[in-house]
Amino acid sequence: MANDMANDTLDALHRALTTFNADRDWEQFHTPKALAAALSVEASELLELFLWRRDDAPLPDGACLEEEAGDVLICLCNFARAAGIDLIAAANRKLAQNATRYPVATARGKALKYDQLPHTPDPKDQDDAHE
Repeated sequence: MANDMANDTLDALHRALTTFNADRDWEQFHTPKALAAALSVEASELLELFLWRRDDAPLPDGACLEEEAGDVLICLCNFARAAGIDLIAAANRKLAQNATRYPVATARGKALKYDQLPHTPDPKDQDDAHE
């Protein structure tokens, strides 16, 4: 497919995948369980490109990275469709949740899970303490 701006949206990708899958009669195989498994396999194939590489090593071949990343995105989109998930809405909700879980004041520059970060008192709670 040509890479033009009209096809560079998630909606356009969803439409293309729906047509691709329908043309091959693959929807019958696209259950949420099967697609979740496929997504895990494709993500593992992406991860395999980094197996036994040092953190400071150059990235693996760009064409291989692109192919595996594309496979992951295709599986994720197929899974979302089968499970009735709006990926943009889900990602926006998760980003908002992470903003609360990982406040800049305590999370900046730290590779810790939210429950391991120091608690930052809510400024509203401190106002109540001074009354």
